[in-house]
Amino acid sequence: MSDLMMLEVREARGPFGRFCKVLFWVFQAITMLLMLATCAFVTPFLSAEDPEVVLGAGMFGAVATASLWVIWPLGTVVLGGLALLTRGRKRLIPAPLAMRRAGSVPDTSWGPRP
Repeated sequence: MSDLMMLEVREARGPFGRFCKVLFWVFQAITMLLMLATCAFVTPFLSAEDPEVVLGAGMFGAVATASLWVIWPLGTVVLGGLALLTRGRKRLIPAPLAMRRAGSVPDTSWGPRP
């Protein structure tokens, strides 16, 4: 067994990376809530007596939903890309001696197995 075992770890995000990650999840929540709010707002008007109110509510609901269906995927791609690009770098660090002796790190050496 080799005396030098390495662990692959990821550094912590920087302040801009944390901001991008929070912004990504806030954007997801807001767009989902806007989609639900549009449905909740339009539904009572769709059963109105006046056909012009029904038509206006239907047109508003269609435009709002279509807009959200365009904005949501585009924002997800842009903000998700930023969140991925701002992750911490991967590093190889030597495993602590206690972990090597305890056997919690698998042996990755090229030698014969016992």
